[in-house]
Amino acid sequence: MNDVIKKAREKGKWKVLVVDKLSMRMVSSCCKMTDIMSEGITIVEDITKRREPLPSMEAIYLITPSDESVEALIDDFRDPQSPRYRAAHVFFTDTIPDSLFGLLTKSRASKAMKALTEIHIAFLPYESQVFSLDKLDAFQDFYSPFKADVKNNMLERCAEQIATLCATLKEYPGQTVKKTKKPDRKERVSEQTYQLSRWTPLIKDLIEDAIEDKLDPKQYPYISQRQVSAKASAPSSARYGNWHKNRGPSEMKTGPRIIAFIIGGLTYSEMRCVYEVTQANGKWEALIGSTHILTPPKYLKELQHQDFLDPNAPPEGSEEPPTE
Repeated sequence: MNDVIKKAREKGKWKVLVVDKLSMRMVSSCCKMTDIMSEGITIVEDITKRREPLPSMEAIYLITPSDESVEALIDDFRDPQSPRYRAAHVFFTDTIPDSLFGLLTKSRASKAMKALTEIHIAFLPYESQVFSLDKLDAFQDFYSPFKADVKNNMLERCAEQIATLCATLKEYPGQTVKKTKKPDRKERVSEQTYQLSRWTPLIKDLIEDAIEDKLDPKQYPYISQRQVSAKASAPSSARYGNWHKNRGPSEMKTGPRIIAFIIGGLTYSEMRCVYEVTQANGKWEALIGSTHILTPPKYLKELQHQDFLDPNAPPEGSEEPPTE
């Protein structure tokens, strides 16, 4: 609201808010439509759908820096005689690639833009300590043996979105914990029948061991605590700027955080773990996120997805019966 809607507001002027799939989900998870309307927005439109021209009104674009969204923005101002809107205030959820930035600056849309800002927010706040990247196809993209060609691009996009989470939290993890092998499970003793009936997810063991610095350094070599003695400075990023530097005292958190991320879906049991760890520890705050939220029916449906079927296999029932 502060960095986009209110920033572009002009007294006495109504505007159109243009969003894509991710940004619409972001807005819906944080704001009520009445809150947006009270800040001078008269209508919210999907950039990927057919829209009626409103040449007398200015538009606020809150969109992801994807090929589809950038091309749709360019198309809105392609015709100089009949642009879709009078002007554009453009806000990208995160860093726009150089190739798309070049296309945009060379297009007629650049002349209609009054602002172009990267706000570095490309995730959904699901709960106070839970976030989602809203990537419902990540399960197939990462785990299907027949989609290896898209796996790296998917991981890079996830990394970019997680970077915006760190920017929002004003955190810059110099190192990360890389899970390479399943650790031994902890023995958990409880006297309460209800507690015994609850399954403890593996991620809780990982978070606790990471906090207590008990992970095997051979399996998990990239842990921040082990790098402190080396006095390694946080690397600067030409891609994301230096938003992690020069933080004022009011922006510094008093206690440490640990952020866990799961590719392919997050269950409600795993969400529960971060609250339990945070409450039991008292010093560390644990956060958890994933590509999307997972339920048992959704998991079974994803396992049946056609992306897990061999595209080169013959259709079922097409094989000729064996001859005697």
